[in-house]
Amino acid sequence: MALAPTDETDLLLPLHGGVFEQPLWATFLRRLLARTGADRLLLAVRTREMGERSPHVLDAGRSDLPHPAIEELAALHLFPFAALRPGRVYALEEMRALDTDGAGAGAQQAALDRMQIGHARFIRIRTPDANEAWLLLVHSRSEFAAADAALLTALAPHLATALDARARIDALQWRAAMAEETLALLGIEQAGLDAEGHVLAPTPGWTAGERAPDIAAACAAMAGAAPGARRPVGNLLLRPAAAEATALPCPSLAIGTMRRQRQADPDCAAAVLASHFGLSRREAALADAISRGQSIVEAGRNLGLTEETARNYSKRIYAKTGAKGQADLVRLVLTSLAPLA
Repeated sequence: MALAPTDETDLLLPLHGGVFEQPLWATFLRRLLARTGADRLLLAVRTREMGERSPHVLDAGRSDLPHPAIEELAALHLFPFAALRPGRVYALEEMRALDTDGAGAGAQQAALDRMQIGHARFIRIRTPDANEAWLLLVHSRSEFAAADAALLTALAPHLATALDARARIDALQWRAAMAEETLALLGIEQAGLDAEGHVLAPTPGWTAGERAPDIAAACAAMAGAAPGARRPVGNLLLRPAAAEATALPCPSLAIGTMRRQRQADPDCAAAVLASHFGLSRREAALADAISRGQSIVEAGRNLGLTEETARNYSKRIYAKTGAKGQADLVRLVLTSLAPLA
């Protein structure tokens, strides 16, 4: 069955646009529900990154009917995720035929009665990127028409494309969120800059101020620069953008990076050092304070230690960390995970 022009407008546009919608695909599911006349509609999604965890379930339909419990249906062999052949539409009767004993059939019927499921259609979507989705249409009384099954078959490749797009967006958003949080822990802010010095996609704390002519000239000079090129401009350090950034519709030729003071949590940093180097908590606290610019005596005094005790602690710290002196200890602490605590 080919999709009608009205289906392309009413279903395909909200399907592909729904990757940015919250809840996901809400408009598409609502319109598909109306198009098929189903009482309830469930879309179970499992991306490759989710592994074998339970799928994320999106639903639409009559709120006065019980919500179909897909995990229970799966346990009763009424919604066998892996057994469904991708792209093929299944009827509820086909699922029930898989059961081989009367006790199982009785449990199936009791569950269907409780969820008020009289008829259902299933389809499994598997994408080129190994993401999967299962679409379930449910009706309490009326049977589904052959046209409903044909519609699901026609929608399957479009669902696969939309699912892959959403999975890639999720992965990019997760990576971006993790990267921004890590940069913030280090007091680092950055932004893309075009050839005129305009700021593109800055991190949330970016405060570089107004563009200056020297920044624009420095950014323009980054065009064609070697990957290892670096150019300091005021409080910014510029480096060439990756090839992916220069190919975007609004290309970034350079990445500007700056650092700001960050008030770290000394207790968390000390806990990281204690775990990593096998230090006691007091030793770790002393090592962290020294890495922040305090002398051994000053750091010990702030921790309530006498000068002699602080120096004895420092000797034990050097022995446990392998540091060859105070400067080497600072290097070890600053290159450990402590600054991220």
